[in-house]
Amino acid sequence: MKRVYLSILFACVFATVGHAQTATPTPPATTAGPVSRVTYFDVLPGKTNEFTTFLRTNTKPIMDEQRKQGLIVSYGYFTKPNTEGPGDWDLGLVVTYANYADAIDFNAERNAKFDAIGLAHYGSADARTKANDSLNGMRTVVSSMLVRGVTFNPMPK
Repeated sequence: MKRVYLSILFACVFATVGHAQTATPTPPATTAGPVSRVTYFDVLPGKTNEFTTFLRTNTKPIMDEQRKQGLIVSYGYFTKPNTEGPGDWDLGLVVTYANYADAIDFNAERNAKFDAIGLAHYGSADARTKANDSLNGMRTVVSSMLVRGVTFNPMPK
């Protein structure tokens, strides 16, 4: 009987020591935020007014509808006041999505909604293609990248 009590005592001691050494999970340093596609454009010389008109006439109403339908979180443009030389970007576009899946994963239902918005604006696939092809004469894409916003969490106490 003494061995049973001794065995139980050692089991309890080992369990207590084992529990005391178990690390509490460390909270993550950051919380993931939305994902944005950032695209930098070089507007070709003499094409600023034409490109701006295209954006206001075509891109803005389409993106407003995409935001209204919840396909994108937001979008916005930004400019660079100075240039580093020929081929440098001077206009940027940020399109923000809720997460990476919305930004890069194919989803037939979402794709159908994007397609329907474009077709409703342009009237036909051919008109949409012709309009989008005209962009090549107004600007070049310097670069495009995905970025994710993060929030730094407080340090644990």
